[in-house]
Amino acid sequence: MDPTLVSLLDSIAQKPPRSKLETHRELIRQLRRKGCTYRDIVRILHERVGLDVAVSTIHSFIKVRAKHRKQVQYELPPLGPQSPVTAGMNPEDVASRIAALKAKPVEHKAKPKHFHFEESEPLKLVGQGGSR
Repeated sequence: MDPTLVSLLDSIAQKPPRSKLETHRELIRQLRRKGCTYRDIVRILHERVGLDVAVSTIHSFIKVRAKHRKQVQYELPPLGPQSPVTAGMNPEDVASRIAALKAKPVEHKAKPKHFHFEESEPLKLVGQGGSR
């Protein structure tokens, strides 16, 4: 970089942070990692630090700073004990049970008709008993 530009940058004083929460950024970060809610953080800042802020201020402060961070990959929960239905069964038995369920015929119930139509007559509403 040009030496005159470097000297220009050195001569400009750094501005103080715009947010009053900036000095407590690491505290807020650690509290969130420990599972504290925004309301908990507001209460801790009020009681321990003497700083009065709104819950929405904490939310906005965190949201703005987290906007440009890489999204964390979601992980599946660890495998727990097997379900009681498949406990003690080998995979072939489970597969055969699934195949049997898929082969089972599906019963389709007829939907009740609400209207009766004939070309030569106007559309008629069918009553509760199914009569015309």
